Amino acid sequence: MRHVLPATLLLASTLVGCGGGTTMISGQFTASATAPSPGLVKLVRKSGSGGRVVVDAVIYGPEPALDLAGFAFGVRIGETSIARFAPQTMYRQTALVAGAGQTIAIDVDGASDPSVVAVRVDTQGGGPGNGIPGASAVVIELSFDLTGPGATSLTLVGIGNERPEALSSTRTPIGAVTFDGVSATLRGVATGGGGGY
Repeated sequence: MRHVLPATLLLASTLVGCGGGTTMISGQFTASATAPSPGLVKLVRKSGSGGRVVVDAVIYGPEPALDLAGFAFGVRIGETSIARFAPQTMYRQTALVAGAGQTIAIDVDGASDPSVVAVRVDTQGGGPGNGIPGASAVVIELSFDLTGPGATSLTLVGIGNERPEALSSTRTPIGAVTFDGVSATLRGVATGGGGGY
C-alpha cells in the first residue's frame, strides 16, 4: 500500500535543520597537567584556526649534555572520527642541530595507521649529538583537523612494540629523556552559522 504525505508535512520535514545555517567545527587543545621539567617531551599547542590545531612536541631544558641524535615515537589519536592528522610538506623541528657534515632526516607517517602518527627525526652523517641549552626546543610540529564535535585524546606512544625514545649518537636510548605519560585533549566544538532559508 502506498502512503502519500500531506503537502504541509512534506514541506516541514524538508526544512528541518535548515534554519540554523551551516555548522562549522572549531578546534581546541588542552595540554596535560604534567609540569614541565628538563628532559620531558610533552605536547603543547602552537596555534589554531577554525578546525585545524597545530601541536608541538617539545623537549624541555636546560639539558646541555644530552648527546641528542634522534627521536622515535608516535602520537596516538584516540578517536579518529573526531580528529585526523593533516600531512604537511615540511615539518618544523629545532631539537636536533646538524653539526659539520651532518643532516637532519624527518619521517612522519600518518597514513599506514590513521590512529598513530609515527615520527622519526634523525641526525645523519655521524659525529656527536647536541643538548638543549635553552628552556625548550621543538621535537616536531604536527597539524590536526577536527572533523566532528566531541573530544579525543592525543597520547605520546612508541612505534610498534617499542617505547618512545630519544636516541644518542651511538643510537642508544637516552634515559634522561622521558615522554609525558598523560594524554592531551583535542576537542571539536560545533558552531552554527547565521541566517537560514
